Amino acid sequence: MNVIMFIVGFIIFFLYIIGLLYMINRGHTEQKEDVLNDPEIPKTFKDSML
Repeated sequence: MNVIMFIVGFIIFFLYIIGLLYMINRGHTEQKEDVLNDPEIPKTFKDSML
């Protein structure tokens, strides 16, 4: 019984970590696209991001 609870808990934890990393990566990508498409940010700053 304890082994089954450990396996289920590990699966839930693993899926949570994968989802968290996915959302962090997605947010980072969207923010970078927003900065690159913003006309008010100087081109020199945009070039330093790439």
